[in-house]
Amino acid sequence: MILDPSKKEDLETIKTAIREDSDDDIGVQSAALAAIAYVKGAIGRGKPSFYAQENERIDLINLSIMLLTDHYYRAGSATVESQNVNGTLREYDLGFTSIILQLKAAYLQFEEGESND
Repeated sequence: MILDPSKKEDLETIKTAIREDSDDDIGVQSAALAAIAYVKGAIGRGKPSFYAQENERIDLINLSIMLLTDHYYRAGSATVESQNVNGTLREYDLGFTSIILQLKAAYLQFEEGESND
């Protein structure tokens, strides 16, 4: 099952993963919810059981959520500004792109109701 930041134990898991020990639960929850929405949007939303089954892809999904949560929480934005010779660029922090691509391929092959047991 993917992480659910509204559950105390999942919120604590996320905070540990992003090394956040403050009491800013609302900030971390907001960043995590935004990350979950992004990840599901990037992979696909039409197969809900893809995100519900316990298997190897759940670890990748949760890793991508935690990576993006950390970025959203720390940067306060979905983008990172950088300078080049032509001026300021707004770049997306997509260090987890390869994980998303792997998951998208698995999603496209996934049949709703499929079991890996």
